Amino acid sequence: MTNGGGPAVMDDADLAPPGDDPAATRRLARILALVVAGLVFGVVMTSASLRHATAGLACGDWPACYGGSSNAGTWGGEAFARIVHRLAASTSLFVLGALLAVALKPAAAWRNERRLTWIALATALALAALGLATPDARVPAVAIGNLAGGFALFATLAALAARLAPEPQRGEGATLARIALAAFALHAAIGATIGAQYAVTSCPAALACPAADPATLGGGALDVLRPVERVDGRAVPPPGAAALVALHRHASVAILLLAFAAAFAARRRRALALAIASTAALAALLGIGATLVQPSLALTVAHNAAAALLAAALAVASLRDRPGPA
Repeated sequence: MTNGGGPAVMDDADLAPPGDDPAATRRLARILALVVAGLVFGVVMTSASLRHATAGLACGDWPACYGGSSNAGTWGGEAFARIVHRLAASTSLFVLGALLAVALKPAAAWRNERRLTWIALATALALAALGLATPDARVPAVAIGNLAGGFALFATLAALAARLAPEPQRGEGATLARIALAAFALHAAIGATIGAQYAVTSCPAALACPAADPATLGGGALDVLRPVERVDGRAVPPPGAAALVALHRHASVAILLLAFAAAFAARRRRALALAIASTAALAALLGIGATLVQPSLALTVAHNAAAALLAAALAVASLRDRPGPA
């Protein structure tokens, strides 16, 4: 409550019931957000491992085994990854519920933070529902939804944890960060489509893709509702798959430049700017490595990890100003 003869202004302490400490509530909410973010990162990584291993990136008879229906169970770490995936997913839902309960307390009078918590919970529940359809799904949209939803949930939780930080948040470069984040989301969706369409081998294990014809892009590769076609137990890439792979590779340069621009715009927040630039560069390098060294489950999953961290860093940079506690 301010004084000095002017009109009274209510702050968080005035809104809180007796014995409720707004600062402590905020600290607890931030801890829970960070815990959930860590769990969700584990879910995203184990999901990527299982998805790519099942596709054949861990098989020995490459590339003949890629897209084969008999690849399930051929990766030694599959059982462990499934256990970690289920435990992390279940625990994250439980902790998210606790986070929402804290955010709804009267002491937590933070409209934006509460909105982010609801978005995170809704995304997590949607991913849980989608997970029920994943094992037998032949439609690429399911795999794409899993990856996009996991990235979105992780980025939302990172942004929530940043907003709950005790220090003031400056919003330098927020607009550019949002542009970079939107472009990244589209780029990630294209990458997920390549995996879901079993199109990795459509281009040679090199940076150039001479077979790519942009005119074939609309021939089926962009139809994520089209069931994956299988011939003799092996997935067949749709028409335009090579052009889709080439598009993803070329667009990586634009994403890298946008990320560097966003990092420069946020340079006064040195740690965040460094996080954006380093994760963007790492994702690009790992993507190149995964392209040149096929098959490589480790490099592909690491590429996914760097991409998720880049999404989180851009989400934090896209936040508007928030004053610190009085």
